[in-house]
Amino acid sequence: MRRIVERHLAKLRQARQAPEAFEALQLQFVTRLYPPAQAAVKRTRQHRIPREAPDWYFEAELRRSGLWEMMERCYPSPQAQSQ
Repeated sequence: MRRIVERHLAKLRQARQAPEAFEALQLQFVTRLYPPAQAAVKRTRQHRIPREAPDWYFEAELRRSGLWEMMERCYPSPQAQSQ
């Protein structure tokens, strides 16, 4: 493990002395970590929730979209939800 880290540090030191090599190395790291997306982005239709909709309808839409779990993680207690 130590040899691997030393090798990577040596590469980075060499790349800092030559900026174009550093940019190539950085591009290589980024493309390895974040490969280009394979799926095409598709359009979705969004509809407003009517004002006269009951509370359960609003909650059901939040659960369907996955936002309900996010809200529960952000506001874990009823006291935190009321603030």
